[in-house]
Amino acid sequence: MKKLFFLSLIAISLIFTGCLKKPVEESASTTEKDSEVVVPLAKEDKDLFMEYQFKAVLEDVADSNSSGFVMAKYDEEGYQMIANFSDLPETKNGDFYEGWIVRKSPFSVISTGAIEKSSDGSDVNIFSDNKDLSDHLLYVLTLEPDDGDPAPAEHILEGTFQPL
Repeated sequence: MKKLFFLSLIAISLIFTGCLKKPVEESASTTEKDSEVVVPLAKEDKDLFMEYQFKAVLEDVADSNSSGFVMAKYDEEGYQMIANFSDLPETKNGDFYEGWIVRKSPFSVISTGAIEKSSDGSDVNIFSDNKDLSDHLLYVLTLEPDDGDPAPAEHILEGTFQPL
């Protein structure tokens, strides 16, 4: 079952990072703007997408020109979350990106771990827990110094989960 979960996450990442786009044949009427066509999703890809209950579009709060999205669900297998990012600046001096889910009341902040590179080279944050964390409605991506301090540092991206 975990293998299916991770395959689902990879498929969703590919869908949202644009890896399922193909160029259109050049013609006299083709403009630069419409030089790509999005390939329609297969039924099984739509089913993978639909199993998630929440999605957050991440907004750049640090003028980094970055973007991303997060999807999460809670079911009999527990809480599962995947975040995918675009155009994150390279880190320096041992700094790293870390994800967080936040519940505002009563206040709770949970690290979803450091950002990793997926097999296709995209930046992802994959997290799971046995507890129902679906009441943590805010996702925050931070840039963390390698200083041993476990508290969240500079906010880069933020988004609020919405039901799908």
